[in-house]
Amino acid sequence: MIGSISDLLIMVVVAILLLGGEKDLSGTVKNLGRTLSELRKRQNDFKNELMRELSESGDITQEAKRSLSFNSDVTPAVRPLPRATQSTVPDDPRIRQLEEQIKRLQAELERLKKGDGKN
Repeated sequence: MIGSISDLLIMVVVAILLLGGEKDLSGTVKNLGRTLSELRKRQNDFKNELMRELSESGDITQEAKRSLSFNSDVTPAVRPLPRATQSTVPDDPRIRQLEEQIKRLQAELERLKKGDGKN
């Protein structure tokens, strides 16, 4: 919160200016103490609530994992597709032409990587 000595100095000056004009300084200090204790209480309540929610979500996650784990006696709802013996790529001459061009470009790239001096 306080990054450097100048930040602390500014806070001290502001506190002196705020509290310096008070005639009943003890009442102000009591109110400040009550405010700080209430702030700490709220902070602890929030932290406890957050930890409780996180642990509950962890319990739910573990329960979901257990319920989704597959047993040997359970049969899958979706049956696997049979393996295709042929390529699923359509027999299109444009696709064949593009594949041949890709092969030529890959061969040219390899030739240029080897650096045989031809451009």
